[in-house]
Amino acid sequence: MILVVGATGLLGSAVCRVLTESKMAMTAMVRPTADPAKVVKLEQGGAKLVRGDLKHRASLDAACKGVDAVISTASASFSRQAGD
Repeated sequence: MILVVGATGLLGSAVCRVLTESKMAMTAMVRPTADPAKVVKLEQGGAKLVRGDLKHRASLDAACKGVDAVISTASASFSRQAGD
């Protein structure tokens, strides 16, 4: 299982698309505050979703259960939020 962190971003969404098209087992981690339209697009593309935030350890622990690899495309360049 692959976990994609930063899945609603430009690169992360492209990675998710390639993985789902390749029939790779993957989960897309999205923030609770993620743009709902981007989340729906991931779901419609076949991604399994998990809510999480890099600032909250418990959510990361939960997101990483059963994961063999993590692809992180997360950055705060464009989506900076309070506490980032």
